[in-house]
This record gives sequence, structure tokens and C-alpha cells, in this order.
Amino acid sequence: MIYKITLTGTESTGKSTLAEKLSIHYKTIHVPDYSRYYIGQLERAYAYTDVMKIAEEIIEQENNMIRQANKILFSDNDLINIKIWLQYYRWDVPQWLNDEIKKRKSDLYLLCDIDLPWMPDPQRSNPNDRTELFNEFSNELNALNANFKFVSGALTDRTEIAIAHIDTFLINQ
Repeated sequence: MIYKITLTGTESTGKSTLAEKLSIHYKTIHVPDYSRYYIGQLERAYAYTDVMKIAEEIIEQENNMIRQANKILFSDNDLINIKIWLQYYRWDVPQWLNDEIKKRKSDLYLLCDIDLPWMPDPQRSNPNDRTELFNEFSNELNALNANFKFVSGALTDRTEIAIAHIDTFLINQ
């Protein structure tokens, strides 16, 4: 059995760093944040259709990479991120996306807290809405009745906290 563990939360909370460290620690692989790659290739502002393409690619990458995973597949982005992104920009959330979120629910979510400083980069745009967005992630995970744990503190602390959450999860399986 392969367990899917998703790192989630608003931008600039250490998800990508944590996904990489955890995949090394557990000797497995992680699905990278495809949205960063996709948007980085655009020579224009992203649009609704781009977000839908990102969602489709997340599904495809997870489907392909789960076969290569060693007991755990870490995902550095998922469809909940896409849904919150759509809601934030007041774009339509298609029913198929809600259906896929339920169908593809992770075994464990690690919700990264906003206690790290926001680090600007060309793809980040929400430094003042972090609390609102963090609450949206928490609300969405609760509505999904998802198994999730909070990860906070400095990056080194986050890794230790995440490992403790994952080890506890694995022991209870």
C-alpha cells in the first residue's frame, strides 16, 4: 500500500522545501509543485484555463508517480490548493474538481502554518491575505473530513514536526 501525504497551505510556508526533505528522509519521491513550473513558463498573466491545466497535470503526475513511490508519495500541491486558488480569484470551481478532491483525498495532510516570513518572488502575490487563506485551507480540510496536522516553526522544526506526525500516522495504520 502506498500512502499519499500532501503538504498544503498558502504560499511561502515552506511546502516545497519540506516535501523534498521528507522524500529524502523516507527514501521515496514527491510530486513537485507543478503550478510553479507551469506559471514560470508563461509570458503572460495566468488565466482560469491555465489553472485548470495545472489541476489536470497534478492528477496526471500523481497517477504516474505513485507507481514509483516507496510506501509514501508526498505531494507538494494538490487539488485543494487549486480550489482555494479559484475561490480566491472568484473563478468558477467546476464540479469535476470537487469530485476529484473527494476521490483523491490524501491519507494525511500537513498544513503548513503562516509563521514563516513571507518571501517575495515573481509568482507569489498574497502577502497580506495569508491569515484568510490559511483559514480557508483549514476550513476546506475540515469540510472534507480530512486527516490533517499542523506544521509550524522554523524550517528545521517543521521537518522534525512533520516526521513525528508521519511516524505516528504510519504506526497507526
